[in-house]
Amino acid sequence: MFAKKIQYLAEIAALKAMLAFCRLLGLDRSSALGGWLGRNVGPKLGITRRARGNIKRAMPELSTEEVERIVVGMWDNLGRTAFEYAHLDKFSRPEERHRVEVVGIEGLLAYAATGKGGMLVSGHFANWELMPLVMRLEGLDGGGVYRAANNPYVNDWMVTMRRELIVPEQIAKGPKGARLLIQAIRDKRFVAMLIDQRLTEGIEAKLFGLPAMTTPTPAVLALRYNAALIPASIVRTQGAHFRITVHEPVVVDKDAEPTGEILRVTQLLNDFLEARIREHPEGWFWLHNRWRD
Repeated sequence: MFAKKIQYLAEIAALKAMLAFCRLLGLDRSSALGGWLGRNVGPKLGITRRARGNIKRAMPELSTEEVERIVVGMWDNLGRTAFEYAHLDKFSRPEERHRVEVVGIEGLLAYAATGKGGMLVSGHFANWELMPLVMRLEGLDGGGVYRAANNPYVNDWMVTMRRELIVPEQIAKGPKGARLLIQAIRDKRFVAMLIDQRLTEGIEAKLFGLPAMTTPTPAVLALRYNAALIPASIVRTQGAHFRITVHEPVVVDKDAEPTGEILRVTQLLNDFLEARIREHPEGWFWLHNRWRD
């Protein structure tokens, strides 16, 4: 236990030192340095074997060279994303709003103006922290769902940072968070959530034609509380510049048999994720242990 605590303290100290260094560099240089480190170090790490294996399982038609191009691009994006954490506050500044182009927001704002809420669902694309941030900047009241970090000190830092810079209400995955999530939906607010991680529990849906345990939560809440279910995607266009696209809502049939409808909607969301991944495979987090062996 003592050794683990020392490890956790060392990790949070290293994280804060990196962030302080990045603050000195500025946003663009930090992003560029993170990308360079990602491209040159990431592909050599042992964990990258999982990414290569996942890509080959998902898209077996790709050549070894194409797989490696995706791996290098993935690490470039992850390095940039990590080093951009020191500058998340800058994306809220009026003079920096040009860094995030938002496509399709008009329909969502019109829907919100009717007093209704819903769920923005996406995956670990590009810099995934920006989706709930843009939700707040566009005036949509709500919160963000997060998975707690293994390191409690890192987790405390992440939650505090997200509350201050992204959205004030942070909803942890788990029983306690589920109550907060349901309350937000009942209150006609908006919730941003990432739905592309593997679960030990959930329902089995296909992703790239492979069985993937998937959260049914968006489909369940949309069906039970008549909440809008709105897919969103984000791509890194160049450096620390992004494009977020708000897609057409997924229509839930309230009169359908519940179990079958939840399965259908969950599969539609996985199909959405797959389509976005195929468009920009280097922008997705292939390091997830997404498919069971």
